[in-house]
Amino acid sequence: IRNMPNDQLETTRKNVRDAVVLFEHKEGSKLVDTKDIGALVRSLGVNPSGSQVTIIIDQLAALNAENSQNSLLSMEHIEIVVANFLVQQKKALFRDDYHTLTRAFRALDPEGKGYVDADHIRTLMSSRGEPMTEEEVNKMLGFAVNEDGKLIYEDYAQKLATDGRHM
Repeated sequence: IRNMPNDQLETTRKNVRDAVVLFEHKEGSKLVDTKDIGALVRSLGVNPSGSQVTIIIDQLAALNAENSQNSLLSMEHIEIVVANFLVQQKKALFRDDYHTLTRAFRALDPEGKGYVDADHIRTLMSSRGEPMTEEEVNKMLGFAVNEDGKLIYEDYAQKLATDGRHM
């Protein structure tokens, strides 16, 4: 962080503070529940793995040790930990581009149909690699799958790569 220009670090910190306000436990409290940290970090335009979110939560828990019975974290602690993590892990956190995502989905579509069935995605996402919870899979499929139960992967890759910003 020492080598980073101050304005870039300050911009990162401001973005984290703005995200805290969006995820506040109670409006005006400047406190965020531990369970919302993953969503807060993702709202900053990065895509941390579950283990990266766990690292952030563990660092926050260490700073919050005096209130270990409380799952609410202060803006000050979140700003320090998340901003430092974003700076240090910058390259490992950003989303893949459209072409990379499309190639990955094509590997699941050997017949070249242009889609993957929701049931197949559900099985893969809950059992392979870093498994997603049932709730996470349901949220993803709710966003990704059409009314016919198909994930049209070129459309979904576009949404993932841009986080819906350019659609």
